[in-house]
Amino acid sequence: RRRTSRAQFKILEKAFRENPKPSARVRHQLAQQLEMTMRGVQVWFQNRRAKAKQ
Repeated sequence: RRRTSRAQFKILEKAFRENPKPSARVRHQLAQQLEMTMRGVQVWFQNRRAKAKQ
């Protein structure tokens, strides 16, 4: 497993605040921008939504 860097985290958090359920296209763009896998971005958003629920 890879941890997100602080820079990646800031970008993902900003994207989450704008839209907690991004489309596949947006996830793909984020994955390319952050040099992560699409699945990695998808899982990050799933985990972040679960955290927001608590």
